[in-house]
Amino acid sequence: MRHFRLQISDCRLPAPLCLLALGFCLLTSPLSALPLYRDSLSNGLVILTYEDHRLPTAVVSLVCRSGAACDPRDKAGTAAMMADLLTRGTATMSGDSVKSIVEFLGAGFSGSATDDNCGIDIRTLTKDLGTALDLMADAVLHPTFAQREMEIARSRMMSDARGIFDDPGSEVTVEFGKLLYGDHPYGRLGSGDTTSIPLIRREDIVAFHSTYFRPNNCYVVAVGDIKRKDFVAELEKRLGAWTPTPVPAFTETPLTMPDRIRVKLITRKDMNQTYVEFGHPGIRATDADMITTRLMSYILGGSAMSSRLGISVREEAGLAYDVRCWYDRNRLEGAFHATVQTAKPKEAIALMLRDIKLMCDSGATKKELEKAHNYYTGSFPLTYASTRGKLGQVQTMELYGYGMDWLDKFPDRIRAVTLEAVNKAAREHISPGRYWMVILGPVTKEDLGLTDVEWIE
Repeated sequence: MRHFRLQISDCRLPAPLCLLALGFCLLTSPLSALPLYRDSLSNGLVILTYEDHRLPTAVVSLVCRSGAACDPRDKAGTAAMMADLLTRGTATMSGDSVKSIVEFLGAGFSGSATDDNCGIDIRTLTKDLGTALDLMADAVLHPTFAQREMEIARSRMMSDARGIFDDPGSEVTVEFGKLLYGDHPYGRLGSGDTTSIPLIRREDIVAFHSTYFRPNNCYVVAVGDIKRKDFVAELEKRLGAWTPTPVPAFTETPLTMPDRIRVKLITRKDMNQTYVEFGHPGIRATDADMITTRLMSYILGGSAMSSRLGISVREEAGLAYDVRCWYDRNRLEGAFHATVQTAKPKEAIALMLRDIKLMCDSGATKKELEKAHNYYTGSFPLTYASTRGKLGQVQTMELYGYGMDWLDKFPDRIRAVTLEAVNKAAREHISPGRYWMVILGPVTKEDLGLTDVEWIE
């Protein structure tokens, strides 16, 4: 799922004044009174509105609850191509006509997909919202998926797919995903690869759209200078006749926990750094202890400078600029990841394995948990300070069923997490010595000093 975050460094004021301004905003707009509403049409289309009248702009996102995980097995990239093509022509106007209207309005109109969802976004001035909604509704109800536009999209996606292997970090992540997920849908690249993209045909795009783009499987999020009742009425006019149909249930493939460290080594003698990623099956975004596990992983490796891994590998040993760990938060079971880029992989990996095991065996400290509490309760309001931030948070809230009090209650839920709960999460969600691992760099097996591992050829 996409996440949007406003950093203090994005503020044009000096950092102390930026924080002061944020505090004033929060005091004058209590979290308990967020102008966030949830409505639905008779066809099942859910509509979430977040009114913010500070600027005469609005961003509207129509989200389908099915994403790249629903791509045909050998045609990864189908959802991504479909979402892109939705904004590039309909039965009533060509792709060039749509582009001209969007440019005339000074708006933005785009489509994208993640593993768990796909959809289209439109950004516009409030005075042009009616025209923007016309474009969005036409795209959803009457797409043409023109062959010319499809080939342009295919060429663009192929270029991006080739570029992945120009970046060692991306290559390591792709290889790690293949090891951990295997035939699981998350093991395929949502954006497609150089093998799958040429196989996608127009009938695949049409089938995906007709199967999953249904009002009972979609929702709309609108943020900005809008009026809730008027906005819902406008969507009723445009999408009220959209026909709901049953959507196929998704079957999940269980992930395999390795019985030891299983390593794939890719030796590249022309490199001067080594890239490492390892981990094992993790949690779902909807797991009851998701927040607890999130706090635990922040303590362990959420910050490249102040986490346990950051302190031992970067600050004390000076082995890497960036080292961290995290858990995926997706609809299906994701992964626990740990990564580092270093010129001394033997030493860095040894320290990471030691510290992760120590967290599992001994847990966090009261001081570490207090610091994690303060980080999340202090930074969370920043994640929806901007219009895009609000859009992303509300999308996530609805997609994973977190409830309408998510933004309001998240800081309280963070504060309620005890040290005992954090340490229980460490014991249950870390499996020391049972990792899939990918190493790419100018090293050999003998250079790494790894014992009791299985090498994957």
